[in-house]
Amino acid sequence: MQPPSGISEGRAAYKSGKLIKVHALFRDDEIVDIKITGDFFIYPEEKIENIERKLRNRRLNDAIEVIEEEMKDTEYEGISPEALWNAIREAWMRRK
Repeated sequence: MQPPSGISEGRAAYKSGKLIKVHALFRDDEIVDIKITGDFFIYPEEKIENIERKLRNRRLNDAIEVIEEEMKDTEYEGISPEALWNAIREAWMRRK
């Protein structure tokens, strides 16, 4: 992801049981684009893509609600809604 003008880029590698990596583009406190990877387990696998899609163009403070809703009725290990939220916040704090 190459950030256009007015966009900042943030990356985080957050350890919570397993490693959660976040690479995101932000405009102020809005998530413009996001990619979530790591060595965690989540089923169904497309849940991460759904979370990424639903986080786009959302305010940072709204992210936890989206994450909690999407991870409801989902099997996961090495990741939790709170850990993913913390990883996204860390990426935002490290933005350039």
